[in-house]
Amino acid sequence: MVASTLKKPTGSLRLYAITVAIVGFALYLNTVKSGYVLDDLYAIPKNQFVMQGISGIPKLMTIDFWYFANMKLGYYRPLSLITFAIENSFFGENTTVNHFDNALLYGLSGFMLFLVLMQLFPSRNPAFSFLISLVFITHPIHTEVVANLKSRDEILSFLNTFIALYFVFRYSLTKKRKDLIWSIVFFYLALLSKETAVVGIVLIPLFLFYSGLKIPVVLKRTVPYAAIAVLFFLQKNYFLGSSVHMPRDIINYPYVGSNVRLPSMFNIFRICLQKLIYPLPLSSDYSYNQIPASHWSDIGAITGLVLFLALAFLCIKGILKRTIWSLGLAIFFITIAPLLGFVLLRGGIFAERFLYAPCLGYAIILVYALDLIANQQKDRLVKPFDWIKTNAIATGVVLTLCSFYSVATVQRNPAWKDNITLFRTDVNKSPNSAHMHNYYGTSLIQAAEAENDTTKKRALDVEGLAELRKAIAIDSMFGEAYCEIGFSFQGVYNVNDSAKKYFLKAIETAPEYPISYMNLGVIYQNTGYKNPARCKLASYYYNKAIEIDPNYEEAIQRAAAFKKLTGLDVHEMPEEGDNNAPVILPANTTVATKPR
Repeated sequence: MVASTLKKPTGSLRLYAITVAIVGFALYLNTVKSGYVLDDLYAIPKNQFVMQGISGIPKLMTIDFWYFANMKLGYYRPLSLITFAIENSFFGENTTVNHFDNALLYGLSGFMLFLVLMQLFPSRNPAFSFLISLVFITHPIHTEVVANLKSRDEILSFLNTFIALYFVFRYSLTKKRKDLIWSIVFFYLALLSKETAVVGIVLIPLFLFYSGLKIPVVLKRTVPYAAIAVLFFLQKNYFLGSSVHMPRDIINYPYVGSNVRLPSMFNIFRICLQKLIYPLPLSSDYSYNQIPASHWSDIGAITGLVLFLALAFLCIKGILKRTIWSLGLAIFFITIAPLLGFVLLRGGIFAERFLYAPCLGYAIILVYALDLIANQQKDRLVKPFDWIKTNAIATGVVLTLCSFYSVATVQRNPAWKDNITLFRTDVNKSPNSAHMHNYYGTSLIQAAEAENDTTKKRALDVEGLAELRKAIAIDSMFGEAYCEIGFSFQGVYNVNDSAKKYFLKAIETAPEYPISYMNLGVIYQNTGYKNPARCKLASYYYNKAIEIDPNYEEAIQRAAAFKKLTGLDVHEMPEEGDNNAPVILPANTTVATKPR
């Protein structure tokens, strides 16, 4: 049972917290030389407001996280973008600084986690909270969050939530209004980091209840945080509006079918438990069709349902008794709820970052279970090193596991060096993912375009095309993969007829993907010298790309330059054979450069 006596952190307790912070920071030092991967581009270099530095902060407070990717997903997470803008103001575009700060923030999260756990378990030996913190901070499931800059939103959400919890406990200890205000401020910052921090309005009363407060007092103290959450979502709605364009592509939303959502959710619940206990192999992508949609006839869904119900029963049974194992289960269920809701309500995919906070529940249960096995609870108040010696078996198991986790983390980090390294590593770990084959194929073709050696260029392109065809074999309607094959013919081989064929197929299968239109515009411009119909098609496709993505900078520049060159500004598809009003191009006109 959790004791109710709160403690003010002492210097010795802060020393343990500092140790956890140093371990967390040190584990990710080998990421500081990494570059941008996956969605980092849209969070930093392609985000024009981030690149404006501090002057862009007011604008960052008003936009969707994916604004510059032309997506309205309703993701309002300005705080991580603001930190990137501040870094850009002082250091310029510097991925070393970005990654260093991610590792630093992660270490600070471990520091705050230990201090909060000591408030939750004040009558237990500090070694207990220390071991829980070590399991959490060394767990390799966190590599995606820390090594991927875009996922700083996850780090900041967790960090600010636990700073808020720290001040929640301080307020219980001091009754000073400033501690209450600070707790509310940091909870608001957690919400600005990522909307899923809203689970804090459940975590806060849970932690207060486990500190020994009576339920009416707990509910009363929760009211200010619920009010802040309401104000946050009103702020979000004010800036982003209520219109959300949620994609329904099977690649990122493979469980949209009404008959597969619930069984798929329980199957993913089972996978989450498995990944927390034994996280290897790690992968950056679990999209279609790496984890196929489940049905009630699937053993994975049935197993997940049984585990869900059994663990939920144990959790509810133990909460009123304030048992530690029920606290761990409650934290796990509360923090995993956004992932389960994402699958159930939107048909979305699993990703390792969703297990960042739930890992704490696992760590609490693991260390407590080993403590029970050691059967030495009577020694709670001895010095930490004496407790460790008395509980040598439990401590040894935890430290051995943390060593394994640490090695796995350090070995995994280099995979996040750059896109081609990550995709080459993970394509074998997620062989059934259409996205992963597309990512890897695309990165190879981009490398082929940049390669000057003809033999190496051809080898890279052949390998890239093979990966893209694997993606299409998994999903025959994968428009992005068709577009990349088209780009191979356009950018590497200069075979325009084949390129057009694949770009048109990409438009047919993914009509909202603007790159296909822009690349067609380039082809028609390059082949349309003194050909009125092709020039009009070039103008049309440039404008169509801009219509789909108003922030598509390259298409905007090409459309403007072509309009200045030809006077054309076509917004409707020209009729076949429309050769009226011949286009007169200036002498010595240079064809458009290849896209990207």
